[in-house]
Amino acid sequence: MCTHLPTMLCGMSPFGGKPMFSNGLAYPKIPYFGIFPTLAASITLCSSENWKNRTTLPKTIIHCVTPTATHNGSSQGLIQLRNIALAAQDRSEMHAIIGVQRDNWNKLCHMTVNVTTIAAAMLAAMNTGVGSTAWSMSVAAFLLNGGAAGFMYLASKYQPSQLAEEQRTASRFHKLLARDIETTLLIDPRLRKDAHLYMEEVMGRLQALDVGFPLPLKPNGLEKFPKVVAPSVLGPVADLNETEIPANNTNGWTDAITNDLKRTADKLHTSDIAKYVRAARNKETPNKRLAISAPVFAAVAAVLSLLGCWPGIHLAGVAAACSIVAVLVSSFSNGGQIGMIFELYRNCAGYYAEMEQDIQSTMRIPVCQREDGELYHQKIALQLGRRDQTPLFSSEEKTAGKLF
Repeated sequence: MCTHLPTMLCGMSPFGGKPMFSNGLAYPKIPYFGIFPTLAASITLCSSENWKNRTTLPKTIIHCVTPTATHNGSSQGLIQLRNIALAAQDRSEMHAIIGVQRDNWNKLCHMTVNVTTIAAAMLAAMNTGVGSTAWSMSVAAFLLNGGAAGFMYLASKYQPSQLAEEQRTASRFHKLLARDIETTLLIDPRLRKDAHLYMEEVMGRLQALDVGFPLPLKPNGLEKFPKVVAPSVLGPVADLNETEIPANNTNGWTDAITNDLKRTADKLHTSDIAKYVRAARNKETPNKRLAISAPVFAAVAAVLSLLGCWPGIHLAGVAAACSIVAVLVSSFSNGGQIGMIFELYRNCAGYYAEMEQDIQSTMRIPVCQREDGELYHQKIALQLGRRDQTPLFSSEEKTAGKLF
């Protein structure tokens, strides 16, 4: 009893109820705002018995009940899914904050390099090579060009525009994972995937995103100029050693839907993924050359600026020219955000690769434990940017996806 505090609530169900004051007055029902605002009057995970016999469930949606009326396994499964969704939402916010910071870093670094290099070029051009003024201008031009070369080296090594794109993509897919869990909890249990398999799937997706988009720059940061360009990792890799299970015209899985999804996975592998990997590879080569050229030109300009102060050596004009070339190359590389474009193409390939892996893994689990076939086919169609029809695309089309 809460006799010592008259205004304190004596108890309230975590899913919302009618709490009572100690004086016996009823208090209006307060909704429960957990990780999902709509979960207070929505759906909970079914018990293990209901998951095994999903076809016998009534057509009405099962609503939340208090923990005392649910099985321990069901309550524990719901809490585990909430924890995963909460972790995904938290990571989404962290990646979004770091993405903004690295985008600001890109802008500030680009502006600093431009101002510093142009100032060094002006000093080198005004340097006549005589008198004490020449020494001071030469040293100033040397320091400015040297500092600009250092900034260019850091920008070329870490590619801040690419770092920002990595974090934006990570934030988007973590948010998508949290919303996926929320939506799945609101679906009729007969239409969604087996609870245990879905738990393993979302946990695998969360761990894959942690590996594919690390937060720190070092020591586990993504390589900016990889020797082998591969799609970004957005989900767990399917075990292709397992045998595909054919459709048996139950749970919405017909032969037409199964064959269409297999055809879609093959087209994604041979066309869409290869297309964007090739586009990313084509951007990597010029970006690497520009990343090397900019700091080299700035370093040469710094050395020539220092040598231009010696009597009889007239290199001030050449130093100024090298400074201008350095700032132009740096502006084209970092200002043009070629690293961001490379990462964008790589993420597009990863988007389609994750879809292919999802189809491959779905074909290898029992039909009764899969998501409803018609709903799954519609989901794939929407992810590809197409209408929900069978087949999803004609044989004359070169790609399966139309979204990008």
